[in-house]
Amino acid sequence: TYEGPPHVGAMRIATSMREVHYVLHAPQGDTYADLLFTMIERRDKRPPVTYTTFQARDLGGDTANLVVSAVRDAYERFKPQALLVGDSCTAELIQDQSGALAMGMNLPVPVVPLELPAYSKKENWGASETFYHLVRAMVGSAKRERPQRSAGQRPKANLLGPTALGFRSRDDVREVRALLESVGVDVHVVAPWDSTPAQLQSLTDADFNICLYPEIALTTASWLQRTQGMP
Repeated sequence: TYEGPPHVGAMRIATSMREVHYVLHAPQGDTYADLLFTMIERRDKRPPVTYTTFQARDLGGDTANLVVSAVRDAYERFKPQALLVGDSCTAELIQDQSGALAMGMNLPVPVVPLELPAYSKKENWGASETFYHLVRAMVGSAKRERPQRSAGQRPKANLLGPTALGFRSRDDVREVRALLESVGVDVHVVAPWDSTPAQLQSLTDADFNICLYPEIALTTASWLQRTQGMP
């Protein structure tokens, strides 16, 4: 019944995936979201998030420079396939435009700026928007040639929507995968759960998408149907 602010939704997407890192412009004390994954979900490592952790005394100076330093350090340390950059509720008020700053650094990996209005939207919306923009960045807007299935080749489906902190997501994936295999359909990619940006690039190699959780994946599935012709 509880939904956090939208940057927690973005963190759920980043934590669900591999080879993704999230740079969050946030004040000292806003790093509480780590507890969601290390204590509630009992993950064995911290979520892939770097915080700028500015303090009150920094507000009179150049907090934007903290963003640039954090983005550079995060890329050099973790070498992700894709980088998410956004603001927490408090940082949004400063209007440093952290996403634009990161885009201007010309890093050799896709940088996905997240504009998540913290005072009008909530966690599921933030997760949905993050997943959508990440898929758009990796798939591209140009229509791709769909692979032709040879005679006798089983059709393939993507399962979209399972995330970290998702209620029974892992059980649902296991059951739906078994149901699909029983009717002759292979699962191509499960995303965002345990997927990588490289796997997101290959989403269009499947024949269709199954939107397991509309609150997370309907925007993405609708975009893939509209631009790539994927049912």
